[in-house]
Amino acid sequence: MIYKVSLPGILYGHLKPPEDCMLIDGRIFCVADGITRDPLSPKNLTKLSVEESLKNYPNPSGARFAADIFCESFVKLLNKKTPSVKAIKNAFIFGNEEIAQLNKKSIKKIDYLVNDFFGCVASGGVVHNNRLFWGAICDCGIIVYDKYGKIKFQTPDWIKHFAEYERQNLQKKDFNFAIPKYRKMIRSEYRNKPKKIFKNKCVSYGALTGEKEAEKFMHFGEVKINKNDLVVFYTDGFEATVKHKKFFKVIYQKTKSLIEQSFIPFSLCLAKKNQNQFGKERTLIAFIN
Repeated sequence: MIYKVSLPGILYGHLKPPEDCMLIDGRIFCVADGITRDPLSPKNLTKLSVEESLKNYPNPSGARFAADIFCESFVKLLNKKTPSVKAIKNAFIFGNEEIAQLNKKSIKKIDYLVNDFFGCVASGGVVHNNRLFWGAICDCGIIVYDKYGKIKFQTPDWIKHFAEYERQNLQKKDFNFAIPKYRKMIRSEYRNKPKKIFKNKCVSYGALTGEKEAEKFMHFGEVKINKNDLVVFYTDGFEATVKHKKFFKVIYQKTKSLIEQSFIPFSLCLAKKNQNQFGKERTLIAFIN
């Protein structure tokens, strides 16, 4: 059984183009989340509501271009390689290099605002001989349940350390992401900056923007999976959902139709109760081995 779903943000998803992407090719799986762009105008967003900002949101979005290119590149390279951790790493690097080519063609001068790099974050993998070879960057993830509903494996959220640093240090000052100089600061000084150290810890984060430094933030591994294990690839909008105590029971069904009948209402119910935690744009691929 393979199930895939992509849902828009419960509040504003209909106002901007979808920026998540997913792709399946045999036993190769990939999800990607395009990085939100600035609206085309104005630069200062402090006096604008979210709806007003989205009126000038770029459509089509370079974020979706990057997500599409990564998924396609990831699958293309893995189709030529024997499954391994090294092959996954090469596929991530190749996808990032393809995004670099997109940015070279599309953006003449980077300003980290409207003319920021097109980019995405992603997770993906390939299943071979009951081994899952996986890769991920930032807050896209992978979770594996055994047939009894116990979590066997889950990737960390690799942006949490930056979020904590931002909350504890930057937000104590006059930091406001709606002001252009602060958006520029985050994107130019913290994204893909492995040497950004605070109290002996790296406080930056990674994204697939085509920058070579993104490779420092890619993570890879392999996991043994047994018959009837559930494997899920997800974008950050589903992170809280895949760990919810009722998630396994709702999605661990024999047919896609049964999942559709139970999972969509379950996800929408969670989103209505907590829009910020469960209601953002979200995508997942789930399969029972």
